[in-house]
Order: sequence, then structure tokens, then C-alpha cells
Amino acid sequence: MRVVMLAIASTIWLTGPSAAVDTADLARLEAEGACVRCELTGARLSGAALGRADLTGSDLSRADLSRADLGGAILAIGNLSKADLSGADLDGADLSDANLAGAELSRASLVRARLLRADLAGAHLMGADLRQAILPYASLAGARLAGADLGRAILSNVNLSQADLTGADLSGAQLIGTDLTGSDLSGAVLRAFMPRAEMAGARLDGADLTDAFMTGAMGLTQAQLDRACGDARTKLPPGLSIRPCSRPLD
Repeated sequence: MRVVMLAIASTIWLTGPSAAVDTADLARLEAEGACVRCELTGARLSGAALGRADLTGSDLSRADLSRADLGGAILAIGNLSKADLSGADLDGADLSDANLAGAELSRASLVRARLLRADLAGAHLMGADLRQAILPYASLAGARLAGADLGRAILSNVNLSQADLTGADLSGAQLIGTDLTGSDLSGAVLRAFMPRAEMAGARLDGADLTDAFMTGAMGLTQAQLDRACGDARTKLPPGLSIRPCSRPLD
């Protein structure tokens, strides 16, 4: 608790007069290590120790939470739009129904984080660790996930249209009914369970579909698959085929 208090005390001093932070709410966060439905817009909480803090429904839009410890924190139904969470620890955090549109989450750790129905449209998640994250029905439309680790993540019914997933690792991920329309999956590892995924216009240049299950995938064409590779275990819609990864592209 002392670490939290010191971090928050520093934050109060650093927060400018133009911010919409409620100083009483900041004092409450300092004293209790929690603040439900608080007004913390634009708060400067970089590096703050807020592990397991209950911030349910709080407004942290445009807040600086870079490198903050939010492991196991409860941020459900909160507003973190355009917040800076770069390098933050959000392992096991509950962000269900949270607004993270346009948030900066590059290199953040979200291992086993709960993001059900979360809005991450346009969010920056380059190099983020999302292993085993739970994201059903979330929106990641236009999100930037280049180099992100999504191993064994649950991405069923997620909107990933126009997302940048270049070089991302989706090994063992579940993408049942996921919308990947127009997404860039160049160089991605797509050893994933993807029945009924929407693939229209998705870029698969150099993607690894070894052992991928894509039965019922919609909008998938042979031209797309000709730029990717897989193996005998890759399951595709009828009439489509894929070259083995052991053979180079023509």
C-alpha cells in the first residue's frame, strides 16, 4: 500500500490544472488503493503500483498509465479511451466492456486478461503480450497488433477488420466467426482454430497456416492462399489448397 500511496501522491503533484481529475477521487485512490466510478481523466499515473485495484466504471480517458502495475486490477466498464498504457502490466486484469478505443498499449502485458466486449478499435498493441487473453465479441477494428503474441487467445466473434496483424503469433488461438476482413496477416503464425472466419480481402503473404482449421471460412480465395503456406493438417473450404511450408514461394 505504501508504494501505491507514494505513486499517487506524486501523481497529484504532477497533474496539471487543466486535467479533469477529481482530487478527492485521487485522494481516495491513495487512501484505499481503489476507486470505483471515479473521475480520473488525464491523470498522470505512470509507473503507479495499482495491482488488484478496483477501478470499476472509472474514467481514465487520456490518463498516463505507462509502465503502471495493473495486474489483476478491475477496470470493467471503465473508460480508458486514448489512455497511455504502453509497457503496462495488465496480466489477469478485468477489462470487460471497457472503452479502450485509440488507447496506446504497445508492449503492454495482457496475459489472461479479460476483455469481453471491450472496444479496442484503433488501439495500438504493437508487440503486446495477449497470450490466453479472453476477447469474445471485442472490437479491434483497425487496431495495430504487429508482432503481438496472441497465443491461445480467445478471439471468437471479434471484429479484427482492417487490423494490422503483421508478424503476430496466433498459435492455438480461437477465432470462431472472427471478422478479419481487409486485415493484414503478412508473416503471421496462423496455427489457429478459425471456423467460419470472414477472410475477404485479408492479406496472407508469408503467413504460416500449419495445422490451421479454416473449415467454413468465408471470402477466402486461392489467390490469398497462394501467398501463404501450411501442411497436410491445414483444413480449408472445399476446392482450396495450400502449398507446404517446406516449399518456397514461386
